[in-house]
Amino acid sequence: MPKSEKIRVMISSRCKATIPYAGKNAQLSELRTILKNDIQQLTLWHGQAALCDCWTNEDSASSPMNESWWERSLNESRRADVVIVLYNGESGGSIKSQAMGICHGELEAALARQSQKVRVVRLPLAKLPSDALQRKCDLAFREYVGRLDIFGPEAKTGEELIDKVRNELKQALVDLVQEAAVTSDLTKSNIGPALDWHRLSYARREEEMCAEICSTLKATAGSKPENITPSANEWMTFWVSIGGKKLLAPLHAVPAGLSQAAARERVGQPFLLDHKLHPTLAKGDGGPVHIVACYKGATESQALKMLGFPDATVVPGKFGLHVADSVQKIQFVLLKNCDSPTAVQSALTGWLAWLQRSGEDQEVAKRAIARKRIIAAIADVSK
Repeated sequence: MPKSEKIRVMISSRCKATIPYAGKNAQLSELRTILKNDIQQLTLWHGQAALCDCWTNEDSASSPMNESWWERSLNESRRADVVIVLYNGESGGSIKSQAMGICHGELEAALARQSQKVRVVRLPLAKLPSDALQRKCDLAFREYVGRLDIFGPEAKTGEELIDKVRNELKQALVDLVQEAAVTSDLTKSNIGPALDWHRLSYARREEEMCAEICSTLKATAGSKPENITPSANEWMTFWVSIGGKKLLAPLHAVPAGLSQAAARERVGQPFLLDHKLHPTLAKGDGGPVHIVACYKGATESQALKMLGFPDATVVPGKFGLHVADSVQKIQFVLLKNCDSPTAVQSALTGWLAWLQRSGEDQEVAKRAIARKRIIAAIADVSK
């Protein structure tokens, strides 16, 4: 699909829901139309073309015959640069009697594509409907949003809603531009520090990658070095605050593509030696959680091959892959495309931010605490 010359904004909400506005109860469809007109009149300089194109389903063009209204809405949610959700607990209509409303589907599709583009404005919760299917849809939507623990402003009137949406759109555009400015251009790794790293041997590149992880963690709140000058057969280790717990993080680097055996074997399966960290683990709450910087990309099959068995949770993200085993409580993250200091910093901070934003930090902490107990049991048996 060709890139649009405008910033694509989508407003998602239940159209027929009402909110006090201008001395009356107005439907959200009326407020959405006002917001759409406002958004489509935004310009950077006077006399220039509008910056944004806003999509709502009230007055959108018709879809191709092979695309249902449900598919059209989800596609618009995926392709939008900014999605503004007006949340009042109503999930909207479902398709084929499924227990998922369209507002639920749009939010899920947008978050799956890029969570940072989504902004939520909370409205007063609507009453649950008497219709059994719609009630089921609304309850599922509320449970889903509740689990996301989304932080967003509240609006109780139409006037407040318009003001909050304007503020959210402004902040979303600022955040997206600033993120793009500091995100590594992974197609331009042939100049500056990236070129310097290209020239290094595997061993020196591995050292530089681990050193950059250390540098980034030192600047991260709650992190503290444990062993950053390891001797032979030891790992660099850091204490990292995740989910409010002090977790031990051994640091590793794959200095070339994971498909290269010589590079991959420099890391191997590090969790097989976790028992050697037993004395160190006594100083904190749990661990280890292995942080692996990968010079090139990382695929799910490569992550599972490193783990050694297929039954595990592998969560993809812009940072790379987060891997967790629910039985042995093994955990590691593969930070992808770490071919320069900036790329390492971007991937690592992206992973830490995702943990907190998604709520996965609490699960990581629980598994790390359990992993510490497992390692203690192994250490006792091997005495």
